[in-house]
Amino acid sequence: MALFTRYWLSKVLFLLLPILIGVLITRRTTPTPDYLPLHDQSIETLQVFLQNGTLTSEELVQLYLRRIEESTAAFHPVAEINPSALEIARQLDVERKVSGPRSPLHGLPVLVKDSISAHGMNNTAGSLCLVGSKTRKEASIISRLRNAGVIILGKANMSQWGNSRSSPKSQSNGWSAWGGQTLGAFYPNQDPCGSSSGSAVAMSLDLAAFTVGVETVGSMICPASRNNVVGIKTTSGLVARDNVIVTKMRGSIGPFAKTVRDAAIALSIMAGKNAEDPISQEIPFESTPDYEKACKLADFRSIRLAIPQNAFQNPFVQSMNLSAIKKDFEIVVSSFRGHGATIIDDVNYSSYDRINGPSAPQQYVGPAEYKSDMAHYFRGLEINPLNIQNIEDMISCTKSIPGEDYPSRDISYWDTVRKADDVLSEKVVAGIKEMRYLGGAAGIDEVLDASGADAIILPSIVSADVPGLVGYPIITVPMGFSPSDTPVTLNERGNLVWDGPNIPYGLSFIGRPYSEERLIELAYTFEQSIRSQSEGRSFASPKSDLNGSPRSVWFMLGLLQVFYTHFFS
Repeated sequence: MALFTRYWLSKVLFLLLPILIGVLITRRTTPTPDYLPLHDQSIETLQVFLQNGTLTSEELVQLYLRRIEESTAAFHPVAEINPSALEIARQLDVERKVSGPRSPLHGLPVLVKDSISAHGMNNTAGSLCLVGSKTRKEASIISRLRNAGVIILGKANMSQWGNSRSSPKSQSNGWSAWGGQTLGAFYPNQDPCGSSSGSAVAMSLDLAAFTVGVETVGSMICPASRNNVVGIKTTSGLVARDNVIVTKMRGSIGPFAKTVRDAAIALSIMAGKNAEDPISQEIPFESTPDYEKACKLADFRSIRLAIPQNAFQNPFVQSMNLSAIKKDFEIVVSSFRGHGATIIDDVNYSSYDRINGPSAPQQYVGPAEYKSDMAHYFRGLEINPLNIQNIEDMISCTKSIPGEDYPSRDISYWDTVRKADDVLSEKVVAGIKEMRYLGGAAGIDEVLDASGADAIILPSIVSADVPGLVGYPIITVPMGFSPSDTPVTLNERGNLVWDGPNIPYGLSFIGRPYSEERLIELAYTFEQSIRSQSEGRSFASPKSDLNGSPRSVWFMLGLLQVFYTHFFS
């Protein structure tokens, strides 16, 4: 019936299209809106506007720069602007006219996390000690984006050193000495969550066509869900991590976007092997999948989803009022069932008590990984103004620069890192093996094997810890907003609102390594068929938007072209 309805709707639109065009052309004197809201425009829509001359990449960059300027005082999501962005946009505009677009992302601006090396800008991980430094090569993920015609607009702010400097009571999500304090836009003084906070907040405010984040445990999934955007934390190594400040054993890189389709389009360009990231050589396919093709409605009768109940015991969220999140989650689960999906909700992670226990292996493996990865990164610097070579140098530098806010923001985690065992020591190697067992064979793999499920489904706020042990993929999609009577609670430092009214939360799909295509299909099906359009919006946002008045006819024709393409493709 749906296919029948869609068929005749498309036919009616086809017949009406010439009439609509005629009305627009003959009534050009009729006032038209002087803007269309940027948050309504997908990557596909922006490409149509760029292709038909409604908009140029130079104009789009200028628009995003205005929006960034308008957002900085309130939210601080961007640490640095690429000084070459406008010139690159002009060159790509010329190239589009001469030889056409290089990819579906040609001429679109992106913001990347300030732990991903991009030449022409700083790569600081939020630290003043690395300002002016430069890696010998920029990250291959940046090269992939540039080769696809993407404009690197700038660097998104982040939690300094990925929240791996200070104690929880001393740090705050989204703060860095280099970029300031990033805030979420859905409640005053909102904790943005996670270390990829600037990338997620920038996406929620439409400061780029898409943004890029980095995660080990929750650094993308938490800020994506708490800022009402889609985030894909990829299988570790699916996107190469060379010249990126992240643990190379289980860290990953992924896109933030407004829709699952936009994120999938970006991932198709980002993913792939690189010789400088050995784990990327484990990718089980030679050609990167076209992840956009996975954006199709799944047959609900073929869907099997598992819910490990003990994930709700996650100590990270015990201070939150989870009742609204659980209520919306139960509605989602009931909707999947009602459409014919199979839900298995009597399973658990058998390893969960060990994962969250006081002697969990990540307690000593994490600092050892960190110590090794930091030293490796420093050795790869071509320019190193303060001659930072190791964790001891970083501690000394941090204590000496007032802007690093020491001792108000302490270095307790670095003290642990400084004393950590060598990453190749017998203890750490055994701990790594145990982590892989706890997160995999006794964690995600066990739940999926026991249930025969395609994926695990959970509220995003309790979804990241087990996959974070083994670098398994997660996709989060907006699910709802906390109700107006939600009590306001602060973070441990006491300077940000951790929970309160109108704060978004998401739904996560977790799978085995390299299962991104199926996860995207499931997330897209939820987004298109189940996700409710719950009330909730940012309390403040930039004012600059797409200007429709100079080319009002062509602007509206562009919209019609997108509409037509959507129904007939």
